[in-house]
Amino acid sequence: MKIQLLDQPVTLNERLTYSVQLPDTGFYSITLKAKSTTCWSEENNEASMVRIYMNELHQQDIIIFYGQKSFSYERNLGEWQAGNYQLHIEPFTNHVVHVESIEIVKLTPTQNDRLALQYAPILHGRKIYGEYDNMYTDTPLEMIYRIGEWEKGKVLEYHMVFSHEDEGTPAMLLMAKWGRLLDIEYMIRIYLKEDETIDHAIYQGANHIDTKYLKEFIHGKRPVMQTATGNGNFTDDITSEYHFSFLPREWKAEEEPREFVMERFPYVNHLMEWEAARQLTKEQPPYNQLETLSSFLFIHSSIWDIELGKVTIDFACQLEGDDHWYSSSYGQIKLGPFDAAYTGPFHHFAVAIYLPFAFDFSEITKIKVRLINQELASITVKGLKVFTYNKEEGLQNWINKQESYLLNQNNTEKIIWSN
Repeated sequence: MKIQLLDQPVTLNERLTYSVQLPDTGFYSITLKAKSTTCWSEENNEASMVRIYMNELHQQDIIIFYGQKSFSYERNLGEWQAGNYQLHIEPFTNHVVHVESIEIVKLTPTQNDRLALQYAPILHGRKIYGEYDNMYTDTPLEMIYRIGEWEKGKVLEYHMVFSHEDEGTPAMLLMAKWGRLLDIEYMIRIYLKEDETIDHAIYQGANHIDTKYLKEFIHGKRPVMQTATGNGNFTDDITSEYHFSFLPREWKAEEEPREFVMERFPYVNHLMEWEAARQLTKEQPPYNQLETLSSFLFIHSSIWDIELGKVTIDFACQLEGDDHWYSSSYGQIKLGPFDAAYTGPFHHFAVAIYLPFAFDFSEITKIKVRLINQELASITVKGLKVFTYNKEEGLQNWINKQESYLLNQNNTEKIIWSN
């Protein structure tokens, strides 16, 4: 069921009010298709913001980050009883915002999505450098979740996807270690009892410290969080006046890395590129400069039969007419506390190989995987997906293999693809 609120596009320069009749009780989304006289890669003109109310209740804010390109901002409107409501939408900034459509949709969620929607966190925007940090940096883009088990029932674990992180791992190591400039952070775990009431919740506080959630849950279910640090950690101490309500997207952790968002939501790759163009300039140290994502070969894979959280493997490639092997870990470098190789807690992961010049995938001749930890007896590597990025085509998938490879100290590397 869809409800269209606009008969024709409008310029949002004042509060607009619409009568909304919801025929059924259930979960709803709202999609605002809009563009703005802004540009995410342009300093001091990055984004605009609009504010949405339901019956005068400040329901959420939407940052218009896609600039002069028309874009559909799909958000979680929440759970509502059938009835008549007043929806208000108003500009929060002085930028010109053209709204092409406003659509409300009654969701038909899967069993997992229904559970995730019930407990989906509300996220207040970051307030470190100013009142509205996320209007120009590290803006939240998507929410993902997975469902696990604990001794009393289910655990809902929510992660946020941000356009970047101002503080923390430098850009070139982010690409090497995580295969992205996006900051993807575990936000909160909600521990449910067998009857699906909340037992307790733990969130990722400053300095990555697991912290017990102590505040109220909206309607007894939805925690209220705020981005608290420049590297995407959180707090339940709310100080900012703008907030977001994202639709939870299921992450199948046993099948894919969190970086699946780069494929499913291609716009996030453009946001990375635009933010890098504005922030990761020659004024930064060399390890925090990044001119374009087009200089990287993106790789998704998985590792098994080892203890996670330590250096294990890297990937390397060769180009036509060049004997040099370009390594995802830059030859296993380490910058202060930061390893260039993947050391994350998940089996499925992403890395990227930096090539110091423009290239076309047709120039790649070989890709190999290498065991780079001499203390590991063996490791199993499963699957290979390879991508490139350019501004016109976005992210392009070139290889998708499901083979497994066993590496050990007698056989530390294997060519897994050749042209």
